[in-house]
Amino acid sequence: MRKHIKLYILLSWVLMITLAWSCGENENLEPLGNWELSMPTLTTPGAGTDIVLNEGEPSAKFKFEWSAAVASNRFIVAYTYLLVPQGSTDYDNPILSVIPANGGKETFVEPTAEQIDYALWAACYPAGTKVNLSWVVIAKAIEKTAIATQNISFTRFTTEREITALYLTGSATEGGADATKATLMRGRKNAEGNLTQVFDIYTNLTAGGTYFFTDKPAENSKVYGGSDGTVQPCGSAITAPTTGVYRIVVNLNTNSYELLAITKWSLVGDAIVGGWGGDVPLAYTGNGIWSGKIDFVNAANFIFRANGDWSYIIKRIEGTATPDNAGGRVIMESEAGDAGVTFQDVPAPLTGMHTVTLDLSAEGYTYSLVSDTPVNPQDPAAVIGESANPNADNVSGNFDFGTYDVPGQLFLVQNGNMIAEFVKNGDVFESEKFIPLEASKKYILNSVSDGSGQTYNELEADGTIAVARDQAYQLTVNFGTGKLVWKYFNIKLFHWDDAGGGWDARQEILMTYEHPHTFKITGASLSAGFDSKFISPWDIQFGSSGTALTGTMTNGGANYMGIVSSGTYNATIVADDTYATCTYTFVKQ
Repeated sequence: MRKHIKLYILLSWVLMITLAWSCGENENLEPLGNWELSMPTLTTPGAGTDIVLNEGEPSAKFKFEWSAAVASNRFIVAYTYLLVPQGSTDYDNPILSVIPANGGKETFVEPTAEQIDYALWAACYPAGTKVNLSWVVIAKAIEKTAIATQNISFTRFTTEREITALYLTGSATEGGADATKATLMRGRKNAEGNLTQVFDIYTNLTAGGTYFFTDKPAENSKVYGGSDGTVQPCGSAITAPTTGVYRIVVNLNTNSYELLAITKWSLVGDAIVGGWGGDVPLAYTGNGIWSGKIDFVNAANFIFRANGDWSYIIKRIEGTATPDNAGGRVIMESEAGDAGVTFQDVPAPLTGMHTVTLDLSAEGYTYSLVSDTPVNPQDPAAVIGESANPNADNVSGNFDFGTYDVPGQLFLVQNGNMIAEFVKNGDVFESEKFIPLEASKKYILNSVSDGSGQTYNELEADGTIAVARDQAYQLTVNFGTGKLVWKYFNIKLFHWDDAGGGWDARQEILMTYEHPHTFKITGASLSAGFDSKFISPWDIQFGSSGTALTGTMTNGGANYMGIVSSGTYNATIVADDTYATCTYTFVKQ
């Protein structure tokens, strides 16, 4: 019984304390509408003051002062100082905004002549112009505001400002709509090293978004916008076209801009497979940078080329090579004359697999080569398909088969059976088609279709050639250099929401090769309404305008839109031996 009485007394005390605290708290929380915030009084400078800004004294300060606003309940009051066009009540987009010291609680600000003139220039008032404005003080306590305004005029600096830097920003850009994350553009310079007022950038744009240019990465900076190739100060944001990578050039001398869609940057030249008729692409990694694994089959020269177009080629600036000759500064050949520089083809210092990076960001165009070849030397072997990066988009390699007289004809033979006949072009024999080879078998190069003639391979005692992995290979046998060069393509299923601008969020699902000419995927999660293509960037792009789950696709065909029900799918394609077409099948699991 005593325990029950004690518990009752304890609960009573707890209840009384809780009620007492609640009453006190409610009495202290005065209803939000039951208090007042007085108006601040603007004191200095007086109404109608005319201030002439002196560009010879850019650090001169101008004091704007006001008497404090008072909250009847003694809430803390903070202030914001604004300059707006005379009579304007658009306080969300001022010409200038300054927060007073002490977290906004001081009752004055002291902007400099430089700050005010920059703000007027950014608002597109010409140099030397008298500008009629209002200066505004917004007092705020909790949710209440009190606003005081007073007319004033400023006369700008007499000398007009020049752009010394240009940035790209907006919802369509890689940095997004946050102006503080704007991306610097490259300012082109003339032979004397002076800025030409022409700026460029390589970047990804997202369809449906907008972009514009600013002189610095900040809010309330100078904005250049426009449309249809014309750009102007204080212009409107520009709507981005189809999602993709672009070169954007802005010429402030002619108030113009232009876009060039960049489908690829590639390597072309004697250093790579295909020579000057070849084209080995790099992958865009963002921020104006391309990179990829490239096999240099010769210690020779190459250049960078955009879109497979000889109008857009990049070469190394003479005298800028790194000490190991594996990097340097580069320039677009068409710009070299105006920039006063000379150029040269880029040398590949070593054969073998390299990571090649082309950096076209604003810090200055450069390239670099990093060898992926193991440091420890190994005995040479006649092997097709051996690679440190077998899942790259396109994989290539080579080996020296020896020195021989050039035969009249050449065959690839397996166990007495002709697998392929090569096409002769001088000292070089090429396979016109993709040859499906198997790792479980060995092959020979022979002058007779049944293998009874001359065999060409000094690396192995029996003259045989091994295959590292099942794949469909292009082969080039060069008797001038004694090299056999091989190449194969990996194929991926690209799956993305094209209508929603989702290219950057695409799936790239690597397919598994099966002999012969067959590529498969199992358990792929695919979405209804998304675009699909079977791609080996960017040589092979199988697509179709059909929507059936089985059919035929062509290289370069339309995006496939046949996935009408989201789910898990197995997919198979069987390519022809030229990779011009393929049959395809999607099976929902």
